[in-house]
Amino acid sequence: MNAQRLVTRQEWRWVLFLSLTALVVTCLPYLLGWSLETSERLFGGCIFLADDCYSYLAKMQRAAQGEWLLQMPYTSEPHAKTLIYVFYVLLGKLVALTGLSPVAIYHVMRVLLGLGLLLTVYRFLAAFTEQIVVRRLTWLMVTFGGGLGWLLVALGQSSWLGAPPLDFYLPEGFAFLVLLGFPHLAAAQSLLLWGLLFLLKTWREYPNPKHVALTGFLWLLMGLIIPFYVPVAWAVMGAAWLALALRRKSVLWQEGLAAGAVALISAPIVAYSAWIFTHDRVYATWAAQNLILSPHPLHYLAAYGVPLVLAALAVRDAWRDEGPAWLPLAWVAVVPVLVYLPFNLQRRLVEGVQVPLSLLAAWGAARLWRSRRRWLVVALLATMLPTSLILLAGSSGWMLARPAPVFRDSAEITALDWLAERVAPDNVVLTAYDTGTYLPVRAGARAFLGHGLETVDADEKEALVVRFFDVTATDSWRQQLLEKHDVDYVFWGPSERALGDFDPAQAAYLRQIYNVGEYSLFEVKR
Repeated sequence: MNAQRLVTRQEWRWVLFLSLTALVVTCLPYLLGWSLETSERLFGGCIFLADDCYSYLAKMQRAAQGEWLLQMPYTSEPHAKTLIYVFYVLLGKLVALTGLSPVAIYHVMRVLLGLGLLLTVYRFLAAFTEQIVVRRLTWLMVTFGGGLGWLLVALGQSSWLGAPPLDFYLPEGFAFLVLLGFPHLAAAQSLLLWGLLFLLKTWREYPNPKHVALTGFLWLLMGLIIPFYVPVAWAVMGAAWLALALRRKSVLWQEGLAAGAVALISAPIVAYSAWIFTHDRVYATWAAQNLILSPHPLHYLAAYGVPLVLAALAVRDAWRDEGPAWLPLAWVAVVPVLVYLPFNLQRRLVEGVQVPLSLLAAWGAARLWRSRRRWLVVALLATMLPTSLILLAGSSGWMLARPAPVFRDSAEITALDWLAERVAPDNVVLTAYDTGTYLPVRAGARAFLGHGLETVDADEKEALVVRFFDVTATDSWRQQLLEKHDVDYVFWGPSERALGDFDPAQAAYLRQIYNVGEYSLFEVKR
């Protein structure tokens, strides 16, 4: 673990080839989706966590139309424009610059930043071990590895202890999910890892203001993408400082001062985010609704139990190593604390831990291999592959039925595109939930209802929409609802018709402005 840590050209060729292979594999469900399009059913470009994906495309759409500061496009309440979703604002500017669609830019960046993440992971590993076999095994575990969620599914326990398996839906915990769907997470995790690399240089070469500033700047950029990742980086940095102090049996004042400077440089975005989400009612409500809590601890054991077993074999050697192996130890040790802090995004604080845990597991696997228990190494590592295969096969098989919401009616898209030519960014459109999820992607307006987290009081509004289209509701009640929430347009398609028998064309307070097939649009008369 303590030799010259360089990556050879041969290694880079190996990583590049397998990275491109992994990215091609993650593109297959999307390519299948586009190949299955018909004149009536069009692929929306999103598969994994489609609601969130459409939300990102909607923000790109608004940025492409000229906005730099954004409002949430999924709620009717007036609220301030803020410096949020900077990553997707910049992608929206690329849309405007290139003339490509938001979906095209999204997937180009998914591939490019996914490649950047995979190369970054390998470079990160090279800072901790010169053993090529350990680097490669770790990288393969990070890129393709999952947990034992597949076993829970096979046993009919897909909602075990009240929650699905983490390795099927938590991209912060598994790189394969990042590659499958989230370019901003790939960028943020890359910045986290590069920041840690420069932090090591900072501590080795203190005082070196350049490395201090660069570490802080990288994490500031990361915070512009996902603000709460910065405190995760601080926690890892603090745990690493403590581990190093314990090894040296002294208080490390210089390293502590450098860490403090890094924290100060990256702190403004955290402070800004905290202010926005506590002092603006709409954003505060969004934060309160955004509950992503940790499941039962046994779920984390199911997700990471196999690498934890292998990692346990390497703890003593890693602690005694003369190199920086104490950093992955410290990172893995602090995560169980992070994921149960009193914070509404608990399980997302697992961000990036798959990398140091896999490194420790690879060291443990190498030790077990040398002890001639090779069959056990192969068996344990094999259990980490099925989840990724199931995700690929499942998402690809799902495409064959052209399901909603990942496929959209072409007539719906035509109606939304027609509306896009006539609405302003502050206009509010009342729709069913499914329609509202997609509406801001095509039309630069705000949906009354469309996202479980970004729509203020989403459950209440969904009930209001159901009542609006129920024939038993009174016209005076509907008018009060439209006026209270400043609704400008009502969309009436199959999803809305399924909610009730109310016919907006018969309402004197609505003026029909579009009517093609099953889709109609109505303007609210003022």
